[in-house]
This record gives sequence, C-alpha cells and structure tokens, in this order.
Amino acid sequence: MVNLATQGGNAAEVLVIDDVEEIVEELLGLLDLLDIPAAGAHSLDQAMRILHGNPTIRVIACDVRLKRESGLEIIDLVHADSGLAGRDLRYIFMTGDSMQSDAIRAHPVLAKPVQPRELVRLLKAMLGREDEA
Repeated sequence: MVNLATQGGNAAEVLVIDDVEEIVEELLGLLDLLDIPAAGAHSLDQAMRILHGNPTIRVIACDVRLKRESGLEIIDLVHADSGLAGRDLRYIFMTGDSMQSDAIRAHPVLAKPVQPRELVRLLKAMLGREDEA
C-alpha cells in the first residue's frame, strides 16, 4: 500500500487517484522530486477521506477507470458533499480509453501512459506555478 501521507511534511496540493498502486507511487515520487506536495488514493472512498483531511488540495489527477468505479464520479461526489462542495478544485483525468464523454471534455485529459512532462505542465498551470523551472 502506498504511503498516503504527504511528502516532506508539506500540506498536499494535489491528489492522485489510480487503482494501480505502482502508478500512484510513481506519480507521487515524481511530484515529490518537483516539490509539489501530493497525496495518493486507490479508490473514490479513500480519495474523499483524503480530501476531507487535506483542505489544501487544489487539483485532483484521477484515472477514469478504477476497479469498480468511474473516476469521473469524483466530480459528483465532491459537489454532493457539503464539506467539499464549496472548494475550488480542478480536475485532470487520465485514461487509456480513446472515447470521451461530455463530462470529461470539460477537464484536461491525458492519455495513458501519461507523459510526465505533460502532467507536470498541467499541474503547474493549475497551481499557478507556470514560471517554475
């Protein structure tokens, strides 16, 4: 199981959700190297718990296809949750599926395997860090 604590003691700004543990670990490691504090989850339930415990999270990077769930449901879950509905969260979806629904078109979509440079570029833009090297 991936360590869901944030790296370096900094409050997480990014939540990575993927049902494949190795993908979460790899992306958390990459973000740690770039000093982007992040947390990881393997399910939507786990993601919701992390969101409640980390009010500094501003961006969610989520796989579209989780084991028995659609990653797209995270948007509805957040909006329906009275404790999270007012937060200004942004979403990036990752998918190996070329078909896209209308719900996903409103957000950036990265094709799997995700190119780290593209993910980092999007995250920095969403976090207002475009000027960082």
